[in-house]
This record gives sequence, structure tokens and C-alpha cells, in this order.
Amino acid sequence: MSIDHEARYQATVARQQERRAAEEAETAAAKSLWLSHHHPELYDRCVVLGSRHVCRRCLALHPLSIVIAIVSALGYAPWPTSWDPAAIWLLSVPATLDFLVEQLDLAPYSAKRQVAATLVTAFAFGRALGYELADSWSSEFWGPLAVFAGIWFGAAFLAHQRREAQGIQAPRP
Repeated sequence: MSIDHEARYQATVARQQERRAAEEAETAAAKSLWLSHHHPELYDRCVVLGSRHVCRRCLALHPLSIVIAIVSALGYAPWPTSWDPAAIWLLSVPATLDFLVEQLDLAPYSAKRQVAATLVTAFAFGRALGYELADSWSSEFWGPLAVFAGIWFGAAFLAHQRREAQGIQAPRP
């Protein structure tokens, strides 16, 4: 083999090894997603419990929301029930604003801001989930969920499109 062919061969082998290593890392990350939907490039949005990364937003939202939902379904609301429509919608705003700020690069990611906003929103989500537990397809649950999920999806989609247009390797949400 000539030196030129040997160099091209070695370069090809090196690229294949890099690709395989990247695929193995991706596979390992996918297997660890049972407690976090974040890939390694976004582990700053996680806490480590044991040896597992757990999404900080999910850890703040779900346990508190479930407790509030159960307590609400048992008839112990965190506020007067006449406040529910406004409270559910208004308390959903902080986490949505935080997500928009993050996705649209209006401010750098902040774990403290994320947790604070999520804990406020957990009350709204939990109270709305309490309605859903008591009566399937409740508008108190599905109305805000559809609106705010649509906003979150739209922000994530726009952020992804912007990063692709700029040629930036897009981190996974």
C-alpha cells in the first residue's frame, strides 16, 4: 500500500472508531434515561441520586403535584375552591416563563430559578390533577395542560430551528 492510501485508510478507520464510540455513548445515555429525559450534554439540568441523573424540573414538579392532587381529591384544597380557575391558570405561568426564557436564550439556565418556578407551578398542576382524579377529562386539568404544553412545545421547536439555522449542535430537551 502506498503512503497516501495508508493515510486515507487510517483516517477512515479512525472516523469509524469515533462513530462507534459516539454510538456506544448514545446507547449508554439512552439506557440511563429511566429517571431523566436529558442526555449527557444537559446533565446540568439534573441532580444525581445514587448513580442516576434525575431531571431537576421533574423532581420538583411531580412529587409535590401528586401530594397536592391526592390531598385535593380527598377534599382538602390548598386554597378556596372558588379561586381554582384563576389560581390554576396563573400558577402555571412561572414555569412556563422560565422555560421560555431558557429555550429562547433570554437568560442563562438557572437551577434556582427553575426549581422556584416549578414548585409554584406544582401547586397548579397538583390542584388540576386533583380535578382529573375526581372527574376524567376535566377542563380544569386539560385546558391549562393543552395551552401550556402547546407554548412549551412551540418554544422548544423554535429553539431547535434557531440552533439548526445557526449550525449549532442542538442539545436534546
